[in-house]
Amino acid sequence: MLRSNSGISGWTPKESEFSKRYFQKTKWLLLIISFNAQSADFEAFFPHLIKVEGTFFTVTQYDAGGATKFGVTYAVYKTWYDGKIMEVVPCDKDRNGKITTNDLRLTVLHDVKPIYKTQYWDICKADLIENQAVAENIVDMVVHCGVGYDRSHIKALQRIVGVNQDGKIGPKTLRAINQGNSSKIYNDLVKYRKSFYKKLTLKKRTQKKFLKGWYKRLSILKSIHYSHDEVTKLSPLGFSRVVPMDSNLVYGCFQKTTEQIGFTGHPNSGQSWY
Repeated sequence: MLRSNSGISGWTPKESEFSKRYFQKTKWLLLIISFNAQSADFEAFFPHLIKVEGTFFTVTQYDAGGATKFGVTYAVYKTWYDGKIMEVVPCDKDRNGKITTNDLRLTVLHDVKPIYKTQYWDICKADLIENQAVAENIVDMVVHCGVGYDRSHIKALQRIVGVNQDGKIGPKTLRAINQGNSSKIYNDLVKYRKSFYKKLTLKKRTQKKFLKGWYKRLSILKSIHYSHDEVTKLSPLGFSRVVPMDSNLVYGCFQKTTEQIGFTGHPNSGQSWY
C-alpha cells in the first residue's frame, strides 16, 4: 500500500519541475490508487496449484478427467490447441499433425502455465480479488470442479458472499468478495467443496475412491494459506512506478508485472466457461 507521497517507489514530488507542477492536481488520483493497490497474484498461485495437481502423466480408471498431466486434462489441452496460440505453446509435441494423449504426455510445465492463467485465473477475474487465499480457493475450485452444471459452483460462491446468483463473476460479486470477511468466505467455500465432493460420490459410486484425495487437496491448500497468513490479510500489489498525470486522463498509473507466456483424479471432465 502507498503509505505516503514521499514513499512511492521510484518517484517523489521533488523529482522534477513537472512533478511539482502536477502533484497538487493529481494527488486525489494517487489517493484513489492507494486504496486499490491490492491484488491476488497468479505467480504465487501457480506453484500451489502444481503441488496439489502433481507433475505426472496419468490415466486413471473412472477419473472423469481422463488422461491428465500437471492437472490439465486431455479435453482441455486439445481445446487449447484448437482455439488458442499454438505458435507460442506448440501442442503437437510429436509433430505428427494430430493432437493425441501422447502430446499431453510429452508436454512440460511451462506449456500449461498460460492455460491456467488465461482459461482459469483470468476468467475468474482473480487479479481483481484482493485476498490471495480467497482468489486461489475460487480458481482452484474451477480448475478442479469446473463451473458446475448451470454454473452451480459460481452461484454457490455468490450465495456465500450474498449477491444475486446469476453464475457470472462481475463487479457486484467481486465487490462482495473484497468487502466481505475473507476468512469466512474462504472457509465457507471449503465447506461447500467438501459437500459437493461428498454428494458426487453418493451419486457416482465409482468416484468414491477419489474422495480422500479430494479432501487432502483442500487440506494441503488450506495449510499453505494459513501458514502464510494469507486467509486474513490482503496481498500487496507489486507495482513499479506511479506516474503523475493530468487528472482528466484516468488510465493506468501503475502496471502490475504480468507473466511472459511460455517463459517463466478430477470431478470436472473439461467443462467450458462458454
